[in-house]
Parts: sequence; C-alpha cells; structure tokens
Amino acid sequence: MSAPDGRLTAYAPARTGGIVRWTESATGRDGWAAPELLLSDARLLPYACVANGPSGFVDLFGLRRTGDSPQSPLEIVYASQYQAGRPMTGWHSAGNPHGKDAAKASAIGAPVAVVDGADTLHVFVRNALGGVSARRRDANGVWGKWTPMPCKRVREGLSAVVTRSGRIELFMPADKGVYVWRQETPGGPLDRAPNLVFIARPDTASGTETYEGRVTHYWRDEGSGEVVAYRLPTAGVPDIAPAPLGGHSGRGPLALSRCLVDGYDCTVLAQTEETGTLALTAYPTELESAGAWWADTREPCEGTPALALDRDGRLVVAVVGGDGRMKVTRQRADQQGMALESWLRL
Repeated sequence: MSAPDGRLTAYAPARTGGIVRWTESATGRDGWAAPELLLSDARLLPYACVANGPSGFVDLFGLRRTGDSPQSPLEIVYASQYQAGRPMTGWHSAGNPHGKDAAKASAIGAPVAVVDGADTLHVFVRNALGGVSARRRDANGVWGKWTPMPCKRVREGLSAVVTRSGRIELFMPADKGVYVWRQETPGGPLDRAPNLVFIARPDTASGTETYEGRVTHYWRDEGSGEVVAYRLPTAGVPDIAPAPLGGHSGRGPLALSRCLVDGYDCTVLAQTEETGTLALTAYPTELESAGAWWADTREPCEGTPALALDRDGRLVVAVVGGDGRMKVTRQRADQQGMALESWLRL
C-alpha cells in the first residue's frame, strides 16, 4: 500500500505471531528499510487485513485467540499506524459477533475491513451461523454494535472494494451463489443487490475498480478453478457475462492493480501457482475479450502476492518466499510490454 508521502509499505503475518513490516525509503529509489517485527503475540492466527482511508491512517486487523488452547474463542483485533514507518499502537479488541458464547466465538471467519470516503471504517466477518456480521467505527473513532446481515451459507473469503468516490462494494461467496452489497453514498448503509447465480470457490474472491464507480470482481469457478471476471450493471452500463481468464493452475485470491503498459490502461492480475510460484497476466482494462495469457515467473511465492503503483506510476510486485523474506520487482520504464526489473531480496 502507498502512504500519503508516496512511500510503499508491505505487511505480512509473522510465523511466530505478529506482523512483519517493510517500509520503502524516503525517495523510493534508495531501497527499503530492514524488516520490522511488530505487535508480537503468540495467540495471533497467521492472518492480516489492511484498511486505510482518506486520513492516510492505517488499521491492521487480525484474529487472536483469547486463551492458549486451539479451541479458545476468537476475537478480532486491530492496531493503528498514523505515519509510514512510524511505531504502531498495540492491539485493541473489536470483540466478535457472538459476545460471550465461546463455542460460536471460536468458529468465526477472517475479518475484512475497509474505510469508505466518509472515513467510516467497516468490518465484515463470516459468523458461526454461516451469515455475515458487520461493525462500524465512525470518523470520530466511535464503534457501533455488531449487526447481522441477511444472508446464509456464506463461504470464507469475503471481498470488499472501495471506489475512488469512497463507495463500498461487498462480495460474499455462498454455497448457492453470491451476495453483493453496495453503498450508494460514503458513510451510508449498504444495500443488497440482486444475488448472482455463479458459484465461487472459497477464499478466491477479489476485486478492483476498473472504471469510475464500476468494480470488476474476480474469483475461481467452483468446478473448473478457472479465474472469472464479472461486473455488475452501473449507471446505464449493462453487466458482462462471467468472462473466463484462465489461471486454472492457481490457488487463492488474485492480487490486482491497474497500470499503463505501452500507454494503454491495463489491469494486471497476479496469482500463486499450485507449484508455489508467482504468475502474472495483463489485459486492456475491461476488455476481457482480448484474452489473458499467464506467465509463470518461477519466483517462489507463499500466500497471496501483492501489487501496487509507486510514486512514478510503475507497477511494483512483491512476494514472500519460503524463507519468510520479501522480494520485490518493478515495471521497467525503458522497455515495451510488461517488462520487470531484477528481483530485490529484502
């Protein structure tokens, strides 16, 4: 993610509990600071979600057991960073949707958090009943109550996208389709859109804004495992039929970004192959009919890769290898196509 001063910061769960942070240097051309282990806690699960909004502040969200037993209830925790590279607050508890019901609290899913254009933070989590519960924190830092959303048999892997206008679009894969919720105005309620009949594999959904106010959602088809792209109708623009983009051999959600390639606005997709290496593809934004050809970089990749744009608008690709160290590469400005620099091991 990019800070207000243009520096990039990467976060990843530490194997021993806590968060590893890598921060780019002040100019972005002098490399990166040494990795830092932050917020160490052995009860943390290996999961992290990053939320940042108009203020430039960053909130990290995780899951923590309330006891030392693997069966202990779970609580959602968060920590805040107010400036790139600076110390973070300690972990604070946001509770869980089931209060003191230990059995249910031990069965919640991984939280997804986003900040809308009104600086309202939203946390969504699959609850123990198979639905989704939400909680808000307003711009003054005041938390509301956990509220259940009317849905059932939801799968793990919620995806939430915030548009440039500050509006949220929430994608919930379920056993018999997909629930989609949309926010009409920043800070306002989320309204339910018509259900989608497509079946997405758990933990594979992601999305990005591909035109002003329009979000393209990606997931892996339940049967084939193929990456699929889909857009809901917006502002008189009809939806598209689910467009297959290949990627059969990948796993987990995609990392997504948009950047210029030979002067054209392109959407870049990155995935972890079943072999444990990074693969990339790109196509002209919203022109899925052009096709997508995946290129395996052979670079080892644990978990989901990350994509971002640097202060010069170049694509930056980051992966964490099997040794827990991050490696980054950058789009080359002196070559045509999606050419990348040599990998830098941090």
